[in-house]
Amino acid sequence: MDYSGSGLDQDRGSVLPGYVAYLSLLFKMIATTVNLLLSGWVVYTIKTTRSLHKPHNLFLANLLVSGVMFTGVGSLITSTMMISYQLGVESPISCYPSKIQVLFFIVYQISFVMIAADKVVAIRFPFKHRRMMTPRVVAAVICVVWLLAAIPAIYVFINDVDGVTEVPEFGICLFEGNGFTELVLLVFAPLFLASILTISLNVFLAIKAYQVHKQIEEETKLSGHNSQSENLKTLKKKQQNIRQNRKLIMTLLVVISSHVLINLFFTPLLILGRLLITSQGYQDFLNYIFFPNNPLVTQFFDVLVYGMYFKQVREPMMRNVKRCLKMNKFNSVAPKM
Repeated sequence: MDYSGSGLDQDRGSVLPGYVAYLSLLFKMIATTVNLLLSGWVVYTIKTTRSLHKPHNLFLANLLVSGVMFTGVGSLITSTMMISYQLGVESPISCYPSKIQVLFFIVYQISFVMIAADKVVAIRFPFKHRRMMTPRVVAAVICVVWLLAAIPAIYVFINDVDGVTEVPEFGICLFEGNGFTELVLLVFAPLFLASILTISLNVFLAIKAYQVHKQIEEETKLSGHNSQSENLKTLKKKQQNIRQNRKLIMTLLVVISSHVLINLFFTPLLILGRLLITSQGYQDFLNYIFFPNNPLVTQFFDVLVYGMYFKQVREPMMRNVKRCLKMNKFNSVAPKM
């Protein structure tokens, strides 16, 4: 049964049942909490574990932080608007604060490029990578990315654009007309470019890793059993570097490429869907349910893979949990003075 008190049903003619808004709000709250806890867990583990202070882990932490800030701010604004609407009071938050999400979103997408680029450098220059990617260089790269992402974010803040409509029942800021054009230029265009660049780097990464592996095999055969050969020693070091990065390389190739391909698929789905498909049910589902909640799902996927799949991160995470449980157990049984 439709929610009879819905102003959206009357004003915009939404065909979605009223209970869908409640389900969307519940999902946002649960997913945001889970992502915040898991991402914080991974970032804390990277910060407190010295062996994890490597470039790709620091870029991963930046990815998770920007992702949590993007989805967290969005969920806060959405939840506030929806709860205020259901209580029948004016929302203290409008669509204007949501502009800050542009900053977090761009940093989040560029972080995928940084992770892939770091692995390309590690494979292309295995003996120079550690000297090139020092902690200061990594910190400088991350700072530059945030500064570059701030440029379009500042532009969005200082320019008011027509075509942004609040839909408080679903907590959505709907972009139409000039607002939708700006959304495409400032959000979907960087997303598309970052996606193409990330896929290109991953393809190059896989090809280069395969070429190095074949070269090692061929030169090892030519060197024979001469273990004192300088070329053979160098090749063994390269081979060790390849083996150490193989799991991460393949995971990056599969996970990031899949993540990016999903974004590349959803972008034309939104743009072309708005232009070509006139079904109101389809439009409402995309605008109010699918696209607002999709980032929460992809972020959970990122945390799950990076935090749970890699042994180097998973084991310190589990040690932190055991240590925390032991401390809580000790505090609970300690005699009170």
